[in-house]
Amino acid sequence: MKRNYKIDLLRIILIVLVIIVHISNLYLVRFTKISLSKYTISLFFNSFSRICVPLFFMISGALLINEKYDKKKYFTRIIKFIIILIIWSIIYSILNETVELKTFFLSLFNARSTQRHLWFMYVIIGLYIALPFIQNMCKNMTKELENLFIILWSIFSGLAVIYEPLINHIANIEVNVEYPIPIIQATYYLGYFILGHILYKRIENNEINIKNRSLILIYILSSLITFSFTLYSSIKLNYHYESMLWYKSIFTIIASTSIFLLVLNKNYNIKNEKIIKYFSSLTFGIYLIHMIFLNKITEHYLIINYSPILTIPILSLIILFLSIICISILKKIPYINKIIC
Repeated sequence: MKRNYKIDLLRIILIVLVIIVHISNLYLVRFTKISLSKYTISLFFNSFSRICVPLFFMISGALLINEKYDKKKYFTRIIKFIIILIIWSIIYSILNETVELKTFFLSLFNARSTQRHLWFMYVIIGLYIALPFIQNMCKNMTKELENLFIILWSIFSGLAVIYEPLINHIANIEVNVEYPIPIIQATYYLGYFILGHILYKRIENNEINIKNRSLILIYILSSLITFSFTLYSSIKLNYHYESMLWYKSIFTIIASTSIFLLVLNKNYNIKNEKIIKYFSSLTFGIYLIHMIFLNKITEHYLIINYSPILTIPILSLIILFLSIICISILKKIPYINKIIC
């Protein structure tokens, strides 16, 4: 498959948004300890950055589902990512001073024990394990079935996050419905994985034609709805209410889809391809390492004391810069580059 530099560009944008999400979260979870203005600003950053994780799943689906099954490649990929997960779990366990052997091995079965952001590794490994079955399912889907999948997934996964809080908080009626539908709802990230494949295939076949302005407007409106509802709910409940910020929210699905199409579906020339390719190759390593720098900074500075309008972008750039330097060095070390980043 010919390299798509638009995907490389998208990866670079997304890793910056990942860092923004993690920094802004430090403000959001302290709702009662910070001013409303600080909460509002950090929530604004967070709401417009929520597309980062869904789009990483969509990129993976776009690139992998259409691959031919290769037994050696299949097992090599899974083993590689398991090794990377174990190594980074060890690194974070040591840094977090949870190095007791029993505690560490138990933590490997809990995606949030060593370091919260490593949950993504558990999910992506699971998708890689299931990949041959996902590939066969998707390759045998007609366009009608693809459309039906997107509609059902959006309704049962995306809207399920919305209707309960709307009824509970606005109508004051207690509602709690749990009915996880296999494939369509039970694992929302599988939906993003398949959605990325479907949209990318249609982009390649020139089947999608939506104006840039429309896509930008959809992204802005979807993110603003997420922001507004979260702000309203949090103020009303007097704690950070994050249901609308979940990655499976319908508005996150819509916002992610619009940016995916905006970046990948339009005809524009990518300049400095070698630079874009290089920085794109660092994004996975940046994801793995950036929390080390954020944790160290928060050990010495209580960042909620500072204005998020400056702290979030400045700290994001500092952490990004430090992560790039470290991963660039690690990638030059033989053997280390294959098992750590």
